[in-house]
Amino acid sequence: MSELKKGDKISLAIGGHITIIKELGRGGQGIVYLVDVNSQQMALKWYLTPPDDAFYQNLQHNVQQGAPSDAFLWPKYLTKKEKGSYGYVMDLRPSNYYEFGNYLLAKKSFKSFSAMLAAAMKICDGFMMLHRFGYSYQDLNDGNFFIEPTTGDVLICDNDNVMPQGEKSGIMGKARYMAPEVVAGGIPDKYSDRYSLSVILFMLFFANHPLEGAKVVACPCLTESFEKKFYGSEAVFIYDEKDKSNLPVRGVHQNVIRRWPIFPQLLKDTFREQFSQETLKNKNNRLIEQGWQKIIATIRDSLVICPICGEETFVDLTQSEYTCMNPNCAGKFKPAAILKLGLRDIPILPKSSLYIDNDNIPDAKVVRSQDDQNLLLIQNLSASPWIAETPSGKIKTVEANGFMPVKVGIKVSFGSGNKAEIIQ
Repeated sequence: MSELKKGDKISLAIGGHITIIKELGRGGQGIVYLVDVNSQQMALKWYLTPPDDAFYQNLQHNVQQGAPSDAFLWPKYLTKKEKGSYGYVMDLRPSNYYEFGNYLLAKKSFKSFSAMLAAAMKICDGFMMLHRFGYSYQDLNDGNFFIEPTTGDVLICDNDNVMPQGEKSGIMGKARYMAPEVVAGGIPDKYSDRYSLSVILFMLFFANHPLEGAKVVACPCLTESFEKKFYGSEAVFIYDEKDKSNLPVRGVHQNVIRRWPIFPQLLKDTFREQFSQETLKNKNNRLIEQGWQKIIATIRDSLVICPICGEETFVDLTQSEYTCMNPNCAGKFKPAAILKLGLRDIPILPKSSLYIDNDNIPDAKVVRSQDDQNLLLIQNLSASPWIAETPSGKIKTVEANGFMPVKVGIKVSFGSGNKAEIIQ
């Protein structure tokens, strides 16, 4: 194909045209251009080698259906076939969103653990919605995500390979992210997506690949046959409790060695289960997106501000006394109280944010009373009023931005069926 140049006009399938402004970047599949669409700047992905008619028709279908959620930089317009190829138009990535690879290489870092957990939750929500729409992604890898480091907001790109469940795009993916059955030649589906999701989440938290330990380091050259072993037939989790042959190597896998002790046991146990031999070989055992969301919500409940050093720390919710994970602190402290929300136990400590649902917007914040520094208050950060009931039966409405005291025995209804009680 001939590459496009500034000023070229490309016709859209729905009518009208776009104008090329400049090249933004290129990869193995195509070139991305900055384009003008009715006086709005957007991005055009133009294929180096145009895929077949079935691929074009699938793109057309995805454009018509629209994005499953706001997490996706979804195709918005399809071009006509001209100049030897075709492409699709999507929104531009904001300049404050960075490729996931930058976080893996420590070129960028999350501002907080809260932002990291928000990114994990947004990725899970995006793929839950994708599967609810009847799609499978098929080419999930670290190049598909742009992440904002302060909030943890995520944009998922390269959505042209998204296909209806059970259909094949022709793109198999990258071996490091492909499920073992796909490495062996199987067709990608929502189950292989869930394997890839577990890989992405592990890399998000620990900045190393879950299957790349001593066995991979010892490999003289990672040929295709070795890839099929390490990521397929002979895959071993780096912290497999039964098989120690692929442990992380000091000096090579420093990120996971340093981070593994920091995160709650629940998260580590979940990854051990998802990358166990039983689950690697049985795709039906893989955790669905909602399951991951519950895990992440529990992990987020355990993230508090240490009252001693003022830094974020994960705490063990099964203990009555907590230990700060920061090595320069390691102080011990107790929660003022616990918010019992269904099966969740959310510790109440000053400056902690409380999340009632699975979105990334805090519903409440724990603050000290301006009149009495010994009295803690829970501020309603949501747009809806709460209904609080004291142990004596008095009912009080807590309006948006209003406060309720942290006192044992108070019951509160957050709406949408979410009811909680403050316990000791």
